[in-house]
Amino acid sequence: MINANNFIDQVKSLTNNNNPNYPTLNIALGFDDNYAMPAGVAMLSVIKNTPDYNLNFHLFIDNVSEQNIEKFKQLSANNISITLYYLNNNFVINPKTLVLHINTVSTCIRFIMPKLLVSITDKLIYLDSDVICLKSLAKIAEYDIENYIAGVVSDTKDMQQTISNMYKIDSTKYFNAGVLLINTKKWCEANITEKALELINDGNVYKFADQDVLNILLENNTLLLPIKFNTKIKISIDAHQEKDIKPYTVILHYISQNKPWYKVYLSEIFKNYFQLSPWKNEKLPLSGDSSSIRNYAKYLMKKGCYVKTIYYYGIYLKYKILLRK
Repeated sequence: MINANNFIDQVKSLTNNNNPNYPTLNIALGFDDNYAMPAGVAMLSVIKNTPDYNLNFHLFIDNVSEQNIEKFKQLSANNISITLYYLNNNFVINPKTLVLHINTVSTCIRFIMPKLLVSITDKLIYLDSDVICLKSLAKIAEYDIENYIAGVVSDTKDMQQTISNMYKIDSTKYFNAGVLLINTKKWCEANITEKALELINDGNVYKFADQDVLNILLENNTLLLPIKFNTKIKISIDAHQEKDIKPYTVILHYISQNKPWYKVYLSEIFKNYFQLSPWKNEKLPLSGDSSSIRNYAKYLMKKGCYVKTIYYYGIYLKYKILLRK
């Protein structure tokens, strides 16, 4: 039996506030320093849209700077508790399974959360760091998952098609693991943590890493939740896709490498919450890759911003030259 505490070096309470008149939601996120700011903005969006609840955030962090930790502390309010779980490098993962080049800690993080938090809550909400909450997160916790290991939201049709011939599972039930409502007791009773860590080291290649493993292990043990709890979006430079989301959307999930916190993506939704967050005075990173800088330069050209076009196209060329070295 695996002791999940072996993967944690330290547990630290950052803020501990509770309003006795409010019900409580337990929410878990996991990230490294590169995703600390997006995670903080995601948390801020939950806080702004989920009033009259005690929000207990459990943050599983990997080498997050003290500067960012101080900013998380600034999210404190009379109904906000934040606990930090400092991850170590005790995870042993077959590197051949990591075809997406995801780091080992990120691959394992969802596997251990329910086991570590089962003594705190029967029902855990897991969120990826690239989400924005647009309505009360309490809506997802209202679902009864007593007879299920987790409540999940279907992945996109193209993703389900992609994995249809990879595994002996019903691909039409393949879910996106970026938002999960977890029954921690049933998770532990079914030994999902142990099975997941064993499966990802069995010598097989899991193209989408921990998400594939969870789909295999939880098949026929999940409650399908409405798409509004994990509305997946792939944005282009002008982020016009944000205008097409349904008004009932609760959680917006920015999938693909086009993340809204990069300067070249003009996301009004992310910008709104970013400007309300403790990170508001920090410079946003320019881009995740050179092609998005090129696309941004093309966008500026169409808008008639010629000086900026030349500037960003120059940055693009610089990136390309550096990549060739």
